[in-house]
Amino acid sequence: MSAKLEEKGAHNLPLIILFGAILAILFAALFLFVYDQQLNALVDQQAESLADELAKTAFASISGGLHSINLPEYLGGSTYSISVKENSIFVVSILAGRRSGSSYSAVVNSTILVEDGKFSPGGQVYFMFNGDVIIASASPIEAKAEKVVKITPTEPPEFYHFSKQFPKEAAAIAAAYFNALGSHSGENVIVVSYVWENTDSILIKIRKGDETTINRAEGRENLTKVGAIENWWVVELLENVELKDNFSWISCPSPDNAYLTGWLYSPEAVLKHLRSRTWSQVSDNLIVAIPSDAKIQASAVTTNVSTYPVWRVQFGNYNIFYQMLPWWEVENTPGFVFQSSPELKPLI
Repeated sequence: MSAKLEEKGAHNLPLIILFGAILAILFAALFLFVYDQQLNALVDQQAESLADELAKTAFASISGGLHSINLPEYLGGSTYSISVKENSIFVVSILAGRRSGSSYSAVVNSTILVEDGKFSPGGQVYFMFNGDVIIASASPIEAKAEKVVKITPTEPPEFYHFSKQFPKEAAAIAAAYFNALGSHSGENVIVVSYVWENTDSILIKIRKGDETTINRAEGRENLTKVGAIENWWVVELLENVELKDNFSWISCPSPDNAYLTGWLYSPEAVLKHLRSRTWSQVSDNLIVAIPSDAKIQASAVTTNVSTYPVWRVQFGNYNIFYQMLPWWEVENTPGFVFQSSPELKPLI
């Protein structure tokens, strides 16, 4: 009996081994199939992600400055190319390897103009908004921004020297002047005189054509340090008030002359200049785009050197202080150019 059982078990052993081998082959085939599908899915995922990232970065460039993304060498091990179709669609095409012949696309709700279409894996794609189109290029795009002003080599006007002695007054006067000037740059705007109404506000008398008005500029002190700035005074409110002649008015040098000769920056020119550059946070290299609706206020900042009239540009939790007047090259003390919080640095 025992011998027969042993004989039967020995007879079944090859069948068991064969069954195990077939089962192992089936599992291996299933594993290879699943692994193959995962590799295909990886190509799909990376290609779709790249198309979306191209569209997202292109659209972000509308806010201003130069934007870019790095192109990977491969997508899931496959070679690829990118192109722009119909002036608004980014297409990622798989050339060889897994998913060869497949394409993936993403649409941008703006017109794309390709300046340098030699996009190559491992390179970069640059974007910049210009007028009403987004420029895409495989090489860095030269900013076509205007300079803030054209500084003349001659000695600065009287308002420049006035701003060095009376920076708060100069900031308030500049705020009132540009407010009165508005979009009518050809109209004659004359700042006649000014006077401190109290410790917080300055009255500025302005003649525009045949009309004389009084502007009140109310300021506020802020002790928050911003880079090298120890404290700052900002014009929070600018309004017209009834004519008051019971003050001892002080004559004012002409901001109009300073502006027309390139020695006084307008808030619009400063914002345009800042937006023409790409900025990143010093702490983490995060790209920061300055919005077109950033708040601009006339201010006076104090450093360990002196106090200067500046323009404050504010958006979100960002504070940028930019010079209101250029610094004359013959000065023997440093002037003020730029400070910010969080600390920013220009990339271009």
